[in-house]
Amino acid sequence: MGSVARGGAFALLGSVISAVMGLLLVVVLGRVLGTSGAGVVFQSIAAFTIALSLAKFGLDTTAVWLLPRLRTESPGRLRAAVAGLILPAFGVGLVGAGGLLVLSRLVDDQDQLADSLVAMSWALPLASIALVALAGTRALGGVRPFVTVQNILVPTARPLLAWLVTLAGGSAVTVAISWVLPLPVAAVIALAILFSQLRRVRLHPHQYNALTAGRSITRRIWGYTLPRAVSAVLEESMRWLDVLIVGLLAGPTAAGLYGAATRFTNAGMILSTSLRIVVAPMYSQHLGNQDIRSANHLYTVTTIWIITFSVPVYILLTLFGGSMIGLLGEEFREGALALSILAVGMAMVLCAGNIQSVLLMSGHSSVAALNKVAAVTVNVLLLMALVPPLGIVGAALAWVAGMLVDTSLALAQVHRKVGLKPLGGGVVTVLALTVLAFGLPALLLRTLGADTLPTMLAGAALGATCLAVVIWRKQHLFQLEELVALLKRRNGN
Repeated sequence: MGSVARGGAFALLGSVISAVMGLLLVVVLGRVLGTSGAGVVFQSIAAFTIALSLAKFGLDTTAVWLLPRLRTESPGRLRAAVAGLILPAFGVGLVGAGGLLVLSRLVDDQDQLADSLVAMSWALPLASIALVALAGTRALGGVRPFVTVQNILVPTARPLLAWLVTLAGGSAVTVAISWVLPLPVAAVIALAILFSQLRRVRLHPHQYNALTAGRSITRRIWGYTLPRAVSAVLEESMRWLDVLIVGLLAGPTAAGLYGAATRFTNAGMILSTSLRIVVAPMYSQHLGNQDIRSANHLYTVTTIWIITFSVPVYILLTLFGGSMIGLLGEEFREGALALSILAVGMAMVLCAGNIQSVLLMSGHSSVAALNKVAAVTVNVLLLMALVPPLGIVGAALAWVAGMLVDTSLALAQVHRKVGLKPLGGGVVTVLALTVLAFGLPALLLRTLGADTLPTMLAGAALGATCLAVVIWRKQHLFQLEELVALLKRRNGN
Protein backbone atom coordinates (compact mmCIF):
# COMPACT_ATOMS: atom_id res chain seq x y z
CA MET A 1 0.00 0.00 0.00
CA GLY A 2 2.96 2.34 0.45
CA SER A 3 3.52 2.13 -3.30
CA VAL A 4 -0.04 3.29 -3.83
CA ALA A 5 0.61 6.45 -1.84
CA ARG A 6 4.01 7.16 -3.38
CA GLY A 7 2.85 6.70 -6.95
CA GLY A 8 -0.69 7.79 -6.29
CA ALA A 9 0.25 11.30 -5.15
CA PHE A 10 2.04 12.06 -8.41
CA ALA A 11 -0.63 10.27 -10.44
CA LEU A 12 -3.26 12.33 -8.63
CA LEU A 13 -1.39 15.52 -9.53
CA GLY A 14 -1.28 14.40 -13.15
CA SER A 15 -4.96 13.51 -13.17
CA VAL A 16 -5.86 16.90 -11.69
CA ILE A 17 -3.84 18.69 -14.37
CA SER A 18 -5.33 16.48 -17.09
CA ALA A 19 -8.88 17.14 -15.89
CA VAL A 20 -8.33 20.89 -15.54
CA MET A 21 -6.76 21.11 -18.99
CA GLY A 22 -9.56 19.01 -20.43
CA LEU A 23 -12.14 21.39 -19.00
CA LEU A 24 -10.09 24.35 -20.21
CA LEU A 25 -10.14 22.88 -23.72
CA VAL A 26 -13.93 22.55 -23.52
CA VAL A 27 -14.18 26.18 -22.37
CA VAL A 28 -12.00 27.34 -25.29
CA LEU A 29 -14.10 25.34 -27.76
CA GLY A 30 -17.41 26.54 -26.32
CA ARG A 31 -16.47 30.18 -25.97
CA VAL A 32 -14.77 30.54 -29.35
CA LEU A 33 -16.49 28.04 -31.66
CA GLY A 34 -19.97 27.92 -30.12
CA THR A 35 -22.14 24.83 -29.90
CA SER A 36 -21.96 23.94 -33.60
CA GLY A 37 -18.19 24.37 -34.03
CA ALA A 38 -17.50 22.62 -30.74
CA GLY A 39 -19.74 19.79 -31.92
CA VAL A 40 -17.56 19.27 -35.00
CA VAL A 41 -14.42 19.09 -32.86
CA PHE A 42 -16.04 16.74 -30.34
CA GLN A 43 -17.19 14.43 -33.14
CA SER A 44 -13.70 14.47 -34.68
CA ILE A 45 -12.09 13.64 -31.33
CA ALA A 46 -14.67 10.90 -30.79
CA ALA A 47 -13.92 9.24 -34.13
CA PHE A 48 -10.14 9.54 -33.63
CA THR A 49 -10.31 8.15 -30.09
CA ILE A 50 -12.39 5.14 -31.13
CA ALA A 51 -10.00 4.48 -34.04
CA LEU A 52 -7.05 4.79 -31.64
CA SER A 53 -8.59 2.22 -29.33
CA LEU A 54 -8.53 -0.14 -32.31
CA ALA A 55 -5.00 0.89 -33.29
CA LYS A 56 -3.45 0.17 -29.91
CA PHE A 57 -5.29 -3.18 -30.08
CA GLY A 58 -5.26 -3.72 -26.32
CA LEU A 59 -1.46 -3.89 -26.42
CA ASP A 60 -1.14 -1.15 -23.79
CA THR A 61 -3.08 -3.18 -21.22
CA THR A 62 -1.15 -6.27 -22.28
CA ALA A 63 2.09 -4.43 -21.51
CA VAL A 64 0.88 -3.55 -17.99
CA TRP A 65 -0.20 -7.15 -17.42
CA LEU A 66 2.75 -9.00 -19.01
CA LEU A 67 5.91 -6.95 -18.42
CA PRO A 68 5.84 -6.98 -14.58
CA ARG A 69 5.50 -10.76 -14.71
CA LEU A 70 8.31 -11.17 -17.23
CA ARG A 71 10.57 -8.95 -15.16
CA THR A 72 10.25 -11.50 -12.37
CA GLU A 73 10.13 -14.68 -14.45
CA SER A 74 12.50 -14.00 -17.34
CA PRO A 75 13.95 -10.46 -17.63
CA GLY A 76 16.07 -11.47 -20.62
CA ARG A 77 12.90 -11.68 -22.70
CA LEU A 78 11.66 -8.17 -21.92
CA ARG A 79 13.19 -6.50 -24.98
CA ALA A 80 11.68 -9.05 -27.31
CA ALA A 81 8.32 -8.68 -25.61
CA VAL A 82 8.43 -4.88 -25.96
CA ALA A 83 9.22 -5.22 -29.68
CA GLY A 84 6.32 -7.67 -29.93
CA LEU A 85 4.06 -4.97 -28.48
CA ILE A 86 5.32 -1.83 -30.26
CA LEU A 87 5.58 -3.07 -33.86
CA PRO A 88 2.00 -4.40 -34.09
CA ALA A 89 0.77 -1.13 -32.56
CA PHE A 90 2.24 0.79 -35.50
CA GLY A 91 0.86 -1.68 -38.04
CA VAL A 92 -2.66 -1.67 -36.68
CA GLY A 93 -2.38 2.12 -36.38
CA LEU A 94 -2.03 2.32 -40.16
CA VAL A 95 -5.22 0.29 -40.48
CA GLY A 96 -6.98 2.65 -38.07
CA ALA A 97 -5.84 5.65 -40.12
CA GLY A 98 -7.39 4.02 -43.17
CA GLY A 99 -10.59 3.58 -41.19
CA LEU A 100 -10.74 7.32 -40.51
CA LEU A 101 -10.35 8.02 -44.23
CA VAL A 102 -13.20 5.62 -45.01
CA LEU A 103 -15.37 7.27 -42.35
CA SER A 104 -14.66 10.69 -43.85
CA ARG A 105 -16.26 9.48 -47.10
CA LEU A 106 -19.33 8.24 -45.23
CA VAL A 107 -19.93 11.63 -43.58
CA ASP A 108 -19.08 13.77 -46.60
CA ASP A 109 -22.41 15.57 -46.17
CA GLN A 110 -20.80 17.19 -43.10
CA ASP A 111 -17.88 18.94 -44.77
CA GLN A 112 -16.04 20.13 -41.66
CA LEU A 113 -16.23 16.75 -39.95
CA ALA A 114 -15.02 14.93 -43.08
CA ASP A 115 -12.11 17.36 -43.53
CA SER A 116 -11.14 16.99 -39.87
CA LEU A 117 -11.01 13.20 -40.06
CA VAL A 118 -8.77 13.28 -43.12
CA ALA A 119 -6.45 15.85 -41.57
CA MET A 120 -6.12 13.93 -38.28
CA SER A 121 -5.59 10.43 -39.71
CA TRP A 122 -1.79 10.74 -40.20
CA ALA A 123 -1.23 10.94 -36.43
CA LEU A 124 -3.00 7.70 -35.56
CA PRO A 125 -0.08 5.21 -35.94
CA LEU A 126 2.20 7.48 -33.88
CA ALA A 127 -0.49 7.92 -31.24
CA SER A 128 -0.79 4.14 -31.01
CA ILE A 129 2.95 3.77 -30.44
CA ALA A 130 2.85 6.51 -27.80
CA LEU A 131 0.14 4.79 -25.75
CA VAL A 132 1.71 1.33 -25.87
CA ALA A 133 5.20 2.65 -25.10
CA LEU A 134 3.87 4.72 -22.20
CA ALA A 135 2.10 1.65 -20.83
CA GLY A 136 5.45 -0.14 -21.02
CA THR A 137 7.15 2.60 -19.00
CA ARG A 138 4.38 2.31 -16.42
CA ALA A 139 4.91 -1.44 -16.17
CA LEU A 140 8.71 -1.25 -15.83
CA GLY A 141 9.52 1.98 -14.04
CA GLY A 142 6.62 3.33 -12.02
CA VAL A 143 4.04 5.90 -13.02
CA ARG A 144 6.11 9.10 -13.33
CA PRO A 145 6.98 8.87 -17.06
CA PHE A 146 3.42 7.84 -17.95
CA VAL A 147 1.81 10.60 -15.88
CA THR A 148 4.28 13.26 -17.03
CA VAL A 149 3.66 12.64 -20.72
CA GLN A 150 0.10 11.32 -20.87
CA ASN A 151 -1.54 13.33 -18.10
CA ILE A 152 0.51 16.53 -18.03
CA LEU A 153 2.37 17.36 -21.25
CA VAL A 154 -0.22 16.26 -23.81
CA PRO A 155 -3.35 17.64 -22.05
CA THR A 156 -1.57 20.94 -21.29
CA ALA A 157 -0.52 21.41 -24.91
CA ARG A 158 -4.01 20.90 -26.31
CA PRO A 159 -5.92 23.93 -24.96
CA LEU A 160 -2.88 26.13 -25.59
CA LEU A 161 -2.69 25.01 -29.22
CA ALA A 162 -6.46 25.33 -29.65
CA TRP A 163 -6.37 28.87 -28.25
CA LEU A 164 -3.47 29.87 -30.53
CA VAL A 165 -5.23 28.39 -33.56
CA THR A 166 -8.49 30.18 -32.85
CA LEU A 167 -6.60 33.39 -32.08
CA ALA A 168 -5.14 33.17 -35.58
CA GLY A 169 -8.64 32.78 -37.00
CA GLY A 170 -8.57 29.02 -37.45
CA SER A 171 -11.73 26.99 -38.00
CA ALA A 172 -13.05 23.90 -36.25
CA VAL A 173 -10.99 21.80 -38.67
CA THR A 174 -7.70 23.43 -37.68
CA VAL A 175 -8.60 23.13 -33.99
CA ALA A 176 -9.19 19.39 -34.52
CA ILE A 177 -5.76 19.12 -36.17
CA SER A 178 -4.14 20.94 -33.23
CA TRP A 179 -5.59 18.28 -30.90
CA VAL A 180 -3.40 15.53 -32.44
CA LEU A 181 -0.19 17.56 -32.79
CA PRO A 182 1.26 16.61 -29.34
CA LEU A 183 0.95 12.87 -30.06
CA PRO A 184 4.05 12.35 -32.27
CA VAL A 185 6.16 14.18 -29.67
CA ALA A 186 4.70 11.92 -26.97
CA ALA A 187 5.66 8.85 -29.03
CA VAL A 188 9.32 9.93 -29.30
CA ILE A 189 9.58 10.72 -25.59
CA ALA A 190 7.87 7.47 -24.55
CA LEU A 191 10.13 5.30 -26.72
CA ALA A 192 13.26 7.00 -25.39
CA ILE A 193 12.20 6.44 -21.77
CA LEU A 194 11.15 2.84 -22.40
CA PHE A 195 14.45 1.90 -24.07
CA SER A 196 16.33 3.53 -21.20
CA GLN A 197 14.37 1.44 -18.70
CA LEU A 198 15.12 -1.74 -20.63
CA ARG A 199 18.84 -1.04 -20.51
CA ARG A 200 18.69 -0.85 -16.71
CA VAL A 201 16.92 -4.18 -16.21
CA ARG A 202 19.12 -6.68 -14.36
CA LEU A 203 19.29 -10.13 -15.89
CA HIS A 204 19.41 -13.42 -14.05
CA PRO A 205 22.82 -15.15 -14.06
CA HIS A 206 23.65 -16.81 -17.42
CA GLN A 207 20.71 -15.06 -19.07
CA TYR A 208 20.94 -12.84 -22.16
CA ASN A 209 18.61 -10.40 -23.87
CA ALA A 210 16.50 -12.22 -26.44
CA LEU A 211 16.14 -10.28 -29.68
CA THR A 212 12.95 -11.90 -30.88
CA ALA A 213 9.91 -13.07 -29.00
CA GLY A 214 9.63 -16.81 -28.85
CA ARG A 215 6.45 -18.75 -29.31
CA SER A 216 5.56 -18.69 -25.64
CA ILE A 217 5.85 -14.88 -25.38
CA THR A 218 4.02 -14.34 -28.65
CA ARG A 219 1.29 -16.69 -27.50
CA ARG A 220 0.96 -14.84 -24.19
CA ILE A 221 0.82 -11.45 -25.91
CA TRP A 222 -1.81 -12.37 -28.44
CA GLY A 223 -3.76 -14.69 -26.16
CA TYR A 224 -4.31 -11.74 -23.85
CA THR A 225 -4.47 -8.87 -26.30
CA LEU A 226 -6.95 -10.23 -28.86
CA PRO A 227 -9.94 -10.21 -26.52
CA ARG A 228 -8.60 -7.04 -24.88
CA ALA A 229 -8.52 -5.35 -28.31
CA VAL A 230 -12.24 -5.95 -28.70
CA SER A 231 -12.81 -4.75 -25.16
CA ALA A 232 -10.73 -1.59 -25.68
CA VAL A 233 -12.59 -0.60 -28.85
CA LEU A 234 -15.92 -1.16 -27.16
CA GLU A 235 -14.79 0.68 -24.03
CA GLU A 236 -13.89 3.79 -26.01
CA SER A 237 -17.08 3.37 -27.99
CA MET A 238 -18.97 3.59 -24.72
CA ARG A 239 -17.21 6.89 -24.00
CA TRP A 240 -17.43 8.49 -27.44
CA LEU A 241 -19.85 6.71 -29.78
CA ASP A 242 -22.82 8.55 -28.32
CA VAL A 243 -21.26 11.90 -29.32
CA LEU A 244 -20.92 10.69 -32.91
CA ILE A 245 -24.42 9.27 -33.05
CA VAL A 246 -25.95 12.40 -31.50
CA GLY A 247 -24.19 14.46 -34.15
CA LEU A 248 -25.39 12.24 -36.96
CA LEU A 249 -28.98 12.03 -35.70
CA ALA A 250 -29.47 15.50 -34.24
CA GLY A 251 -26.76 17.65 -35.82
CA PRO A 252 -23.50 19.32 -34.69
CA THR A 253 -25.20 21.72 -32.27
CA ALA A 254 -26.65 18.82 -30.27
CA ALA A 255 -23.26 17.08 -30.44
CA GLY A 256 -21.66 20.23 -29.02
CA LEU A 257 -24.09 20.35 -26.11
CA TYR A 258 -23.81 16.66 -25.36
CA GLY A 259 -20.04 16.54 -25.88
CA ALA A 260 -19.58 19.37 -23.40
CA ALA A 261 -21.76 17.58 -20.84
CA THR A 262 -19.77 14.35 -21.17
CA ARG A 263 -16.47 16.20 -20.68
CA PHE A 264 -17.70 17.72 -17.41
CA THR A 265 -18.39 14.26 -16.03
CA ASN A 266 -14.67 13.48 -16.27
CA ALA A 267 -14.02 15.89 -13.40
CA GLY A 268 -14.97 13.36 -10.73
CA MET A 269 -12.77 10.64 -12.20
CA ILE A 270 -9.52 12.31 -11.14
CA LEU A 271 -8.85 10.08 -8.14
CA SER A 272 -10.14 6.91 -9.81
CA THR A 273 -7.91 7.46 -12.83
CA SER A 274 -4.82 8.25 -10.78
CA LEU A 275 -5.29 5.18 -8.59
CA ARG A 276 -5.92 2.93 -11.61
CA ILE A 277 -2.58 3.98 -13.09
CA VAL A 278 -0.83 2.87 -9.91
CA VAL A 279 -2.77 -0.21 -8.83
CA ALA A 280 -3.18 -2.08 -12.15
CA PRO A 281 0.38 -3.52 -12.11
CA MET A 282 -0.04 -4.28 -8.39
CA TYR A 283 -3.22 -6.24 -9.08
CA SER A 284 -1.30 -8.18 -11.73
CA GLN A 285 1.41 -9.09 -9.22
CA HIS A 286 -0.98 -10.00 -6.39
CA LEU A 287 -3.29 -12.06 -8.56
CA GLY A 288 -0.37 -13.66 -10.42
CA ASN A 289 0.90 -14.82 -7.01
CA GLN A 290 -2.60 -15.98 -6.00
CA ASP A 291 -2.54 -13.45 -3.16
CA ILE A 292 -6.28 -12.80 -3.14
CA ARG A 293 -6.24 -11.30 0.34
CA SER A 294 -3.82 -8.51 -0.62
CA ALA A 295 -5.69 -7.83 -3.86
CA ASN A 296 -9.01 -7.63 -1.98
CA HIS A 297 -7.57 -5.26 0.63
CA LEU A 298 -6.07 -3.03 -2.08
CA TYR A 299 -9.37 -2.94 -3.93
CA THR A 300 -11.49 -2.20 -0.84
CA VAL A 301 -9.30 0.62 0.47
CA THR A 302 -8.97 2.36 -2.89
CA THR A 303 -12.71 2.02 -3.55
CA ILE A 304 -13.48 3.72 -0.23
CA TRP A 305 -11.17 6.59 -1.16
CA ILE A 306 -12.74 6.89 -4.62
CA ILE A 307 -16.25 7.07 -3.17
CA THR A 308 -15.30 9.55 -0.45
CA PHE A 309 -13.60 12.06 -2.73
CA SER A 310 -15.39 11.52 -6.06
CA VAL A 311 -19.09 11.06 -5.30
CA PRO A 312 -19.40 14.63 -3.88
CA VAL A 313 -18.26 16.02 -7.24
CA TYR A 314 -21.12 14.22 -8.99
CA ILE A 315 -23.61 15.35 -6.39
CA LEU A 316 -22.68 18.94 -7.25
CA LEU A 317 -22.90 18.25 -11.00
CA THR A 318 -26.34 16.70 -10.47
CA LEU A 319 -27.72 19.59 -8.43
CA PHE A 320 -25.96 22.47 -10.21
CA GLY A 321 -25.50 21.21 -13.76
CA GLY A 322 -26.80 24.43 -15.29
CA SER A 323 -24.23 26.59 -13.52
CA MET A 324 -21.35 24.33 -14.47
CA ILE A 325 -22.10 23.87 -18.15
CA GLY A 326 -23.22 27.50 -18.39
CA LEU A 327 -19.58 28.50 -17.95
CA LEU A 328 -19.18 27.72 -21.65
CA GLY A 329 -21.90 30.21 -22.63
CA GLU A 330 -25.60 30.62 -21.98
CA GLU A 331 -26.56 28.51 -25.00
CA PHE A 332 -24.87 25.51 -23.33
CA ARG A 333 -27.33 25.58 -20.42
CA GLU A 334 -29.64 23.45 -22.57
CA GLY A 335 -27.33 20.56 -21.69
CA ALA A 336 -27.92 20.86 -17.92
CA LEU A 337 -30.41 17.98 -17.59
CA ALA A 338 -28.23 15.67 -19.67
CA LEU A 339 -25.25 16.58 -17.48
CA SER A 340 -27.22 15.78 -14.31
CA ILE A 341 -28.22 12.36 -15.67
CA LEU A 342 -24.65 11.59 -16.70
CA ALA A 343 -23.41 12.65 -13.26
CA VAL A 344 -25.79 10.27 -11.46
CA GLY A 345 -24.73 7.43 -13.73
CA MET A 346 -21.02 8.10 -13.31
CA ALA A 347 -21.38 8.25 -9.52
CA MET A 348 -23.01 4.82 -9.58
CA VAL A 349 -20.21 3.42 -11.75
CA LEU A 350 -17.45 4.84 -9.53
CA CYS A 351 -18.97 3.14 -6.50
CA ALA A 352 -17.51 -0.07 -7.96
CA GLY A 353 -14.00 1.37 -7.74
CA ASN A 354 -11.39 0.10 -10.19
CA ILE A 355 -13.32 -3.12 -10.78
CA GLN A 356 -12.41 -3.19 -14.48
CA SER A 357 -8.69 -3.18 -13.62
CA VAL A 358 -9.18 -6.15 -11.28
CA LEU A 359 -10.98 -8.11 -13.98
CA LEU A 360 -8.34 -7.34 -16.62
CA MET A 361 -5.31 -7.91 -14.38
CA SER A 362 -6.73 -11.28 -13.28
CA GLY A 363 -6.30 -12.40 -16.92
CA HIS A 364 -9.99 -12.38 -17.84
CA SER A 365 -9.66 -10.05 -20.81
CA SER A 366 -12.04 -12.19 -22.89
CA VAL A 367 -14.72 -11.91 -20.21
CA ALA A 368 -14.24 -8.13 -20.10
CA ALA A 369 -14.63 -8.04 -23.88
CA LEU A 370 -17.95 -9.86 -23.70
CA ASN A 371 -19.11 -7.40 -21.06
CA LYS A 372 -18.31 -4.53 -23.39
CA VAL A 373 -20.22 -6.20 -26.23
CA ALA A 374 -23.32 -6.37 -24.05
CA ALA A 375 -22.90 -2.80 -22.81
CA VAL A 376 -22.32 -1.26 -26.24
CA THR A 377 -25.25 -3.21 -27.67
CA VAL A 378 -27.55 -1.81 -24.99
CA ASN A 379 -26.09 1.67 -25.49
CA VAL A 380 -26.47 1.75 -29.28
CA LEU A 381 -29.98 0.29 -29.27
CA LEU A 382 -31.13 2.84 -26.71
CA LEU A 383 -29.38 5.68 -28.56
CA MET A 384 -31.29 4.83 -31.72
CA ALA A 385 -34.55 4.59 -29.78
CA LEU A 386 -34.19 7.58 -27.44
CA VAL A 387 -32.19 10.26 -29.29
CA PRO A 388 -34.86 11.03 -31.96
CA PRO A 389 -37.62 11.78 -29.40
CA LEU A 390 -35.54 12.99 -26.43
CA GLY A 391 -32.37 14.40 -27.96
CA ILE A 392 -29.32 14.61 -25.70
CA VAL A 393 -31.38 13.58 -22.65
CA GLY A 394 -32.08 10.28 -24.40
CA ALA A 395 -28.37 9.92 -25.19
CA ALA A 396 -27.51 10.42 -21.52
CA LEU A 397 -30.03 7.78 -20.43
CA ALA A 398 -28.66 5.35 -23.02
CA TRP A 399 -25.08 5.89 -21.84
CA VAL A 400 -25.98 5.35 -18.18
CA ALA A 401 -27.81 2.12 -19.00
CA GLY A 402 -24.83 0.76 -20.96
CA MET A 403 -22.32 1.65 -18.25
CA LEU A 404 -24.43 0.03 -15.53
CA VAL A 405 -24.63 -3.18 -17.56
CA ASP A 406 -20.84 -3.26 -17.93
CA THR A 407 -20.15 -2.46 -14.27
CA SER A 408 -22.72 -4.90 -12.89
CA LEU A 409 -21.32 -7.76 -14.96
CA ALA A 410 -17.75 -6.96 -13.86
CA LEU A 411 -18.76 -6.90 -10.18
CA ALA A 412 -20.40 -10.30 -10.41
CA GLN A 413 -17.51 -11.83 -12.36
CA VAL A 414 -14.77 -10.52 -10.07
CA HIS A 415 -16.62 -12.02 -7.12
CA ARG A 416 -17.24 -15.36 -8.83
CA LYS A 417 -14.07 -15.87 -10.91
CA VAL A 418 -11.42 -14.02 -8.90
CA GLY A 419 -12.73 -14.44 -5.37
CA LEU A 420 -12.81 -10.78 -4.32
CA LYS A 421 -15.65 -9.25 -2.33
CA PRO A 422 -16.31 -6.03 -4.26
CA LEU A 423 -18.83 -4.37 -1.95
CA GLY A 424 -17.47 -5.64 1.36
CA GLY A 425 -15.24 -4.00 3.94
CA GLY A 426 -17.58 -1.12 4.69
CA VAL A 427 -17.85 0.15 1.11
CA VAL A 428 -21.66 0.42 1.16
CA THR A 429 -21.64 2.15 4.55
CA VAL A 430 -19.08 4.69 3.33
CA LEU A 431 -21.23 5.38 0.28
CA ALA A 432 -24.35 5.98 2.38
CA LEU A 433 -22.53 8.29 4.81
CA THR A 434 -20.92 10.26 1.97
CA VAL A 435 -24.22 10.80 0.17
CA LEU A 436 -26.04 11.83 3.35
CA ALA A 437 -23.29 14.02 4.83
CA PHE A 438 -22.46 15.88 1.64
CA GLY A 439 -25.64 15.53 -0.39
CA LEU A 440 -28.28 16.66 2.10
CA PRO A 441 -26.70 20.07 2.89
CA ALA A 442 -26.04 20.71 -0.82
CA LEU A 443 -29.62 19.70 -1.66
CA LEU A 444 -30.96 22.00 1.04
CA LEU A 445 -29.17 25.02 -0.39
CA ARG A 446 -30.18 24.09 -3.93
CA THR A 447 -33.82 23.89 -2.81
CA LEU A 448 -33.69 27.23 -1.00
CA GLY A 449 -31.65 28.98 -3.69
CA ALA A 450 -31.20 28.71 -7.44
CA ASP A 451 -28.87 26.93 -9.84
CA THR A 452 -26.16 29.58 -9.59
CA LEU A 453 -22.42 29.50 -8.97
CA PRO A 454 -22.61 31.25 -5.55
CA THR A 455 -25.24 28.75 -4.36
CA MET A 456 -23.15 25.87 -5.69
CA LEU A 457 -20.02 27.10 -3.91
CA ALA A 458 -21.97 27.52 -0.67
CA GLY A 459 -23.42 24.02 -1.05
CA ALA A 460 -19.98 22.58 -1.72
CA ALA A 461 -18.51 24.30 1.34
CA LEU A 462 -21.33 23.22 3.66
CA GLY A 463 -21.37 19.66 2.30
CA ALA A 464 -17.59 19.34 2.56
CA THR A 465 -17.64 20.56 6.15
CA CYS A 466 -20.30 18.03 7.16
CA LEU A 467 -18.50 15.23 5.35
CA ALA A 468 -15.19 16.16 7.00
CA VAL A 469 -16.85 15.86 10.43
CA VAL A 470 -18.22 12.42 9.57
CA ILE A 471 -14.85 11.24 8.23
CA TRP A 472 -13.11 12.45 11.39
CA ARG A 473 -15.57 10.66 13.65
CA LYS A 474 -15.42 7.47 11.55
CA GLN A 475 -11.71 7.44 10.74
CA HIS A 476 -11.35 3.68 10.75
CA LEU A 477 -14.31 3.18 8.43
CA PHE A 478 -12.99 5.73 5.93
CA GLN A 479 -9.47 4.25 6.15
CA LEU A 480 -8.23 7.70 7.20
CA GLU A 481 -5.51 6.41 9.51
CA GLU A 482 -4.08 4.24 6.76
CA LEU A 483 -4.18 7.11 4.27
CA VAL A 484 -2.38 9.46 6.70
CA ALA A 485 0.22 6.78 7.49
CA LEU A 486 0.87 6.20 3.80
CA LEU A 487 1.26 9.91 3.11
CA LYS A 488 3.68 10.25 6.05
CA ARG A 489 5.64 7.28 4.72
CA ARG A 490 5.78 8.92 1.32
CA ASN A 491 7.19 12.12 2.87
CA GLY A 492 9.81 10.15 4.74
CA ASN A 493 8.39 10.73 8.23
